[in-house]
Amino acid sequence: MRMNCAFSCDDAYIQHAGVCTYSIFLNNRDVEEIYVYFIDNHISQIYKDMLCEIAQGFKSDGERKIIFVDLFEISKDLKVATDFNRSTYGKLFLGRIEEVDRMLCFDCDTVCTGSLKQLLTFDMKGASVWGVQDTVNPYFVQAIGKDETYRYINCGGVIVINLEDWRKSGIETKFVEYITEWNGNPPFVDQGTINKLCKTEVLPPTYNVINPMFMYSVKQIKRLFKIQTYYTQAEIDTAKETPIVVHYTGELYNRPWCNGCTHPLKQYYLDYLEKTPWVGKIADKPFSRNCRIQNWVYQNCPFFVYWLMIRFIELRHHLVKRSMKGDTKK
Repeated sequence: MRMNCAFSCDDAYIQHAGVCTYSIFLNNRDVEEIYVYFIDNHISQIYKDMLCEIAQGFKSDGERKIIFVDLFEISKDLKVATDFNRSTYGKLFLGRIEEVDRMLCFDCDTVCTGSLKQLLTFDMKGASVWGVQDTVNPYFVQAIGKDETYRYINCGGVIVINLEDWRKSGIETKFVEYITEWNGNPPFVDQGTINKLCKTEVLPPTYNVINPMFMYSVKQIKRLFKIQTYYTQAEIDTAKETPIVVHYTGELYNRPWCNGCTHPLKQYYLDYLEKTPWVGKIADKPFSRNCRIQNWVYQNCPFFVYWLMIRFIELRHHLVKRSMKGDTKK
């Protein structure tokens, strides 16, 4: 059995992708072959060597390969400039890797803490992308033509992509057309594009344990993000207790590679980091001003005050995006 995994990154996030790669190898030692594809946005050779060193350390478990795929070669049809790092769109072009039919695609700010074998063989039921349901600003759901009944998936953590279906359907051309229509800046970039154009289904939350699962109850999530259908509280509690993929999304806690991180599951990252060539690399990076304010309100005020603050931020964001729409979408 072969597991195919992918990251899209540059030097800025290569350390974290390396830590996640180590964690995938460590927690899936019973998989005969694991190939990790890096959609390469000018990754430095020294970091490529470090990734290969990680794979070499697990060679006794079976075939472990690191493969680099040039981002600019596979995404050459995307000719618009964007406000985002081009790596953000790398996963949309994974269909160019023709030898792979099913890909497990990870964000760099994740770690794997358990077996991924179930994702290799489950019935995808006609959907081309499976991921964990997200908690997003309702504007982003509305902006892609969906309503409050749609279960919007987070394209971080891990998503399972049926690349064979992507190739047969010609979805890559639709991705490029949609991004170009928005002049390179569609709502919620690659994630919004996938939710807009792909048939999606929802994975159990244990495959993408995000910060809001610790910050809010399920009842609060439904209220705060105007979600009709979400996981049960029991499902969320199980995911937090026995995660398979942890996604360090930043809100309130900061991230574990920064000093002062308070994330409840930060130790997973720190322990894996110590086993990689990046051992000891922690940045002295403080919270942003906005995060500090949100953190203070969350810690010191009743929930309804925090809820009002988030509603205000969302309204402001919505008005800004709407004012930009005439300049962005032609």
